[in-house]
Amino acid sequence: MQSKTIGLIGGIGWASSAEYYRIINELTVQRMGLAHSARIVLSSLNQCDFTSRAAQADSAAIEAFLVAEVLRLKAAGADFVLWCANGAHRFAPAVLPRIDLPFISIVEETARRVQASHIKTVGLLGVRQTMSGRFYHERLAESGIAILTPSPEQQELVHDIIYNELIHNRISAASRAVFVRIIEDLVQAGAGGVILGCTEIPLLIRQQDVSVPLFNTTEIHCEAAVEFAFQT
Repeated sequence: MQSKTIGLIGGIGWASSAEYYRIINELTVQRMGLAHSARIVLSSLNQCDFTSRAAQADSAAIEAFLVAEVLRLKAAGADFVLWCANGAHRFAPAVLPRIDLPFISIVEETARRVQASHIKTVGLLGVRQTMSGRFYHERLAESGIAILTPSPEQQELVHDIIYNELIHNRISAASRAVFVRIIEDLVQAGAGGVILGCTEIPLLIRQQDVSVPLFNTTEIHCEAAVEFAFQT
């Protein structure tokens, strides 16, 4: 069976992009056998190219940047596209009308997974713009699911660990303990599960670290990509 070619716009750091490549290929092998690899075209981003525009709050420049990356992937043979960063999905409403490739949304796929779990209140961790933004809140609200986020001080801790450590593939027990404590606080506040809403967070936190279901957005996104790639 010939699969579609998956186009990946890499995460803000290389480590999450590597996870996408690994997981998608492992899922492909599970489906097709050891002699098979996924058909992938990857655009690996420089962190500064994205974050410099974000720091200037230049939405138009970020949107144009994402459109250009999709066009590059299409020219390289991609049949559909994924953005390997949760935070970039806040620009989807402006970008999607300007591209003509199918787009697999990490937010949409995660919302479906949470809905299927029948959990009605979930915690959300991610970069500052993901936790304080509305794109996850609004989509899950459509399914009757409430989102809890950490306190402002805890949000800064999460954001700083992501940008100063996880993006650079720096993993520490101390930072894991911080995340576990924040997740425990979300559970105490009523969360029945927690969305790992940054594709670098699963590098640090595993299901065995906590007592509630974790929604690993990297894995969820990769599973959706492989499923779409093999649809006829």
